[in-house]
Amino acid sequence: MDNHRKTILLRAVIILLIAAAALAALIVLTDQSWSERYELKETRETGSKAFMDEGIVEWNGERYRKKPAMTLILLGGIDKDNTETAPSRVSYRNGGQADFLMLLAIDHGEKKIHQLQIDRDTMTEVTVLGVYGNETGTRELQICLAHSFGARPEDNARYTVRAVRTLLNGLEIDGWYMIDYSAVPALTAILDGIPVRIPEDMTAVNPEWYKGHTITLTGKDAETFVRTRKTVGSGTNAERMERQAVYMRSVIDRIHQKLSEDTGFASELVSAFRSVAVTEMTEQRLLEEISKARTYEVLPADRLTGQYTQDESGFVEFYPDKDSTTEWIMNHLYSVR
Repeated sequence: MDNHRKTILLRAVIILLIAAAALAALIVLTDQSWSERYELKETRETGSKAFMDEGIVEWNGERYRKKPAMTLILLGGIDKDNTETAPSRVSYRNGGQADFLMLLAIDHGEKKIHQLQIDRDTMTEVTVLGVYGNETGTRELQICLAHSFGARPEDNARYTVRAVRTLLNGLEIDGWYMIDYSAVPALTAILDGIPVRIPEDMTAVNPEWYKGHTITLTGKDAETFVRTRKTVGSGTNAERMERQAVYMRSVIDRIHQKLSEDTGFASELVSAFRSVAVTEMTEQRLLEEISKARTYEVLPADRLTGQYTQDESGFVEFYPDKDSTTEWIMNHLYSVR
């Protein structure tokens, strides 16, 4: 190509670029861009997201403002049979179940910690994967099963977080921390034992565990206390949630006590579970949250109201009341304007 033809081609390209720029400027001056229109349409149509993103909302005849200094952290206790042999190929449905789910809403403004304990049998939309790891859509399943999908522990956790967000109207969760039930004895040990008052007759598990008896859990007994279900009472998860709440309340009290005695205990606690916990939060972030919240008032754990049913196979299903999630969010994450 000679220099003359190159010059003509270069001029043509420059003219096209100038024309494109002029057209873009004209659109900006006279109307919204197509991307802006799409985003506006998306915001209007996605009711749950709009509900959570607005700083001020109306509810029950009152105007509410979202609290400005809240941190939401999802805690998960994972029940997985570690005795099984490793599969010969990657499995996308073998992450174990999230039998314990607790959402901590840390209110830095009022210096309080709200807790929402989510029943493992809660029915909600769960992302389902095919045998090759591809997302095939969602199904209404027990929320604990969300953790079973994914090839890696981080994937299992993220699918669990997604299911919890779906349950809670698209609520944004700032961080998550998942740990296997097998780590409960180690947690109990580092806290020098966990005192609990037995909430129901558990003599079928241990003759000393009769209702109303106060004991100090150590070692494997702590795991048995929070994990056992079928051989206690009616065998429902609702009863087990009572024990888990009793255990967690005592754990939090012990952590507060340890931190008051030694501010360096937070670092010791986080380091002790570095190899067994699954989280996307850095150690620095965890330490900052523990440090800020160590003197906050910890409120009793809340639960969503609803109804229990059994499916055709005998599995228990919990259906939250329609307005139960909205009521909890408004009462704890928002304040009357």
